[in-house]
Amino acid sequence: MASQNSNIPTKILVIITLISLGFNNYFLPIDAEETGKALIESTCKKTQYPEECISALESDPGCFSANLTGLTRIAVEKSASKLVETLHIVDMLVQNATSDYPTWGSLVLCRYSYNTSVPQIQEGLQAFDQLKFDKSYKSVEAVKKAVIDCDHQGVKSLTQVNTALLRLIEDTMMILHLLF
Repeated sequence: MASQNSNIPTKILVIITLISLGFNNYFLPIDAEETGKALIESTCKKTQYPEECISALESDPGCFSANLTGLTRIAVEKSASKLVETLHIVDMLVQNATSDYPTWGSLVLCRYSYNTSVPQIQEGLQAFDQLKFDKSYKSVEAVKKAVIDCDHQGVKSLTQVNTALLRLIEDTMMILHLLF
């Protein structure tokens, strides 16, 4: 009977230790998330559109555990995704264009610009992975030029989507610049 009683404190100690470990692991992700959130906010404050930057980056759960390099990679990925999304919208508008030839022609030019930008930003992601941040920056800058060229076409139905893409691209360029 005495040996059973001597095991009780050991059992309690094991239970308390397990509870403590579980408790710490439960709250650890919140601390990591808060650290990631602080990095996102401090990084995005250095951009032209901080609120949009924060919103874009916080939509990717990987940002909460990323360092500045990882955060920047995610920003370039977001820009590439937004470019492809914009290209799909432009393509749909080209296919559904009415008899307004000038607008259709402008849409075709936008589609061409965005189409040629997709491989450029993909090359920029590869350059980023090789730690060639300046080359990655130039690829994102080429996308910015394509957006500006498209915007100069004056297609009203693209104003909002072009503005969103341009802002994301400009913020990504500013974040990329922090790496060199």
